[in-house]
Amino acid sequence: MFDEIVARYGDMLDRLGDFFAYTVTIPDSGALTLDDAVRRLGFDPAALQGPGEPQTSGGLSLHQVGKGIVTLDWTSSGDDRKQVTDRLAGNGFRHWYLAFDIEGNTIMYARYGEGEGYLEHPEPVDIPFTHWTDHFGPFSPYTDLLVAGYDSEEAEAAVDITAACLAVIEAESGIRLDDELLAAPYSVLPLSVLGCPPHVPAPRED
Repeated sequence: MFDEIVARYGDMLDRLGDFFAYTVTIPDSGALTLDDAVRRLGFDPAALQGPGEPQTSGGLSLHQVGKGIVTLDWTSSGDDRKQVTDRLAGNGFRHWYLAFDIEGNTIMYARYGEGEGYLEHPEPVDIPFTHWTDHFGPFSPYTDLLVAGYDSEEAEAAVDITAACLAVIEAESGIRLDDELLAAPYSVLPLSVLGCPPHVPAPRED
């Protein structure tokens, strides 16, 4: 069953573009509303705009999904924007972040209250005297799957790491990133509010 979830995300990745950043935030109790989420991000809910096209507006799109909030960022997966969405995490919340870029870099981060976990690909986190899988934290139950997303000296990776990460987030949060979610109504925080310049990828050299 889990293999099917990974495969479905593998098929979907081709439709998600060259880079994106995706977060899911769920409160331990009650519901996290759009207005509450915007306040946690540090902005006035009045700045929210109605339905738009995040690929062209460059804003951060926010989706209410059940009692939680999903954000999608098609403009930049840089640290400046992650610092903004990290504000959704904290005590009383479970929060997941996943970013992928055109160069094949994948980052996954989770915070369950005070507990944290993170993963970097294609090169794992390198901290002296600590094995890189020790930093998985909440992802630890999925260690075998995630490790299979890295090339070894003997063989290529057995699974697509980004698809595996999306599958882990779905399994942990109960929220599925799919065409239905992407087509559902959402609100947008514009770039002018976020104060972050749009990310423009360097031109490819043929």
